[in-house]
Amino acid sequence: MQRGGRVQVPRLVRWKNRLEAGEIFVVTIFNSLSQTFYGRFCMDGRISIPKIVREELKIKPGDLLTVRLNPIKRAPL
Repeated sequence: MQRGGRVQVPRLVRWKNRLEAGEIFVVTIFNSLSQTFYGRFCMDGRISIPKIVREELKIKPGDLLTVRLNPIKRAPL
């Protein structure tokens, strides 16, 4: 985790999976515990972790986390 409660998704992962800025995901974060929340990509490919989740999991900048991103399926028009 980076300063400000953000997680950087590598560029190669974003390109390979065609992830776009502004896309909404169900984000699951794992350390010794796990927590799920909705997240959205910023323009720089980062996802912000809500403060309440950071406090519950007791994570701080510099901690290593496992992050799973599940895209939300869009309803057909």
